[in-house]
Amino acid sequence: MRHDSKLGLPGGFDRDVWLGILEIVSEITGGRRPIPERIEIGSFSEFLKRIGKRSDGGRDIAMLKQAIERLATTGCISKRSYNCPADGGYIKLGKVFHLISDWGFKGESKPDGTTQETNWISLGEHVRKNLETGYISLIDVRFVRTLKGDITKQLYPFLSYRFWLALQHGRDACRAHREDLRDYLAASGWDKLARAKQRLKQALQELKDSGYIDTSSDWDGEFFNFLAGDKFIDELRNRLDAKGQYQSWIHGKNSNRQLSLFPTQASANQEPAADLGDERESVLTRQAIRIAFLGEKPNSCLLELYGLTDDDAISLAASLKKKPVLTTE
Repeated sequence: MRHDSKLGLPGGFDRDVWLGILEIVSEITGGRRPIPERIEIGSFSEFLKRIGKRSDGGRDIAMLKQAIERLATTGCISKRSYNCPADGGYIKLGKVFHLISDWGFKGESKPDGTTQETNWISLGEHVRKNLETGYISLIDVRFVRTLKGDITKQLYPFLSYRFWLALQHGRDACRAHREDLRDYLAASGWDKLARAKQRLKQALQELKDSGYIDTSSDWDGEFFNFLAGDKFIDELRNRLDAKGQYQSWIHGKNSNRQLSLFPTQASANQEPAADLGDERESVLTRQAIRIAFLGEKPNSCLLELYGLTDDDAISLAASLKKKPVLTTE
């Protein structure tokens, strides 16, 4: 990145602001219509509330303005890490682009002497084209806002994409060398394994507590083995866009229950949960995913406990495998 010498590099607050902007874009377009050149972001207090910040007046508003300006003035240099299909694929070394191209704040003067009536931004050309072509990675903004640590929030998109890639190859885990994690997080002073463990300890524990990685995830020498946890299944369900399939299979029952992608195998004498409908949906869905993407056999004993059969799980698995959205990005 190339940054403004006065504003500095974007930080954790800037990331939250950027996610808030992307959330507004998603709400405006519904993922379908072309993205408007000018995106209204609402009042500063409304925007701060959106990203989970309580406005104390001038200080937080000043921080928000600086964050938007920083996102606009920071130049991103891509080394084949940013894909824009509308411009022919990955942007190569030497191409500098910006997340935001223009912005305006209510009450400030325009070049023509008139006053800005609203707060607005315009996305950078490459970012807008990228979003309009649908080459995106799923981000659960609400989940990100429940996370407390900055390192945890940074690790989330790293793991989200790598878990999804692992699933394409029938795996439920990914591993990363401590130096790769250090470089991704743009951290310094991680020259020794002990230091990396110390700096990552709190973030890794938060990811376990939130259910995004399984509690069995652990260090293996210089590498950390990440095993997908319960929360990942929610993203997978959204990525598959399979809500209609779930609804039809569970007779239209709507459930917000989090599902486990790789649950512990149940014993034959396990008792079903009190809320049988929600648990039945969970069991069928997770079994179908295990069959479809990990090549596992159905857990007949577990299915039988909920009045389901192997054929039920295999049939739903077959429909999930037909979803065209599961292609390598």
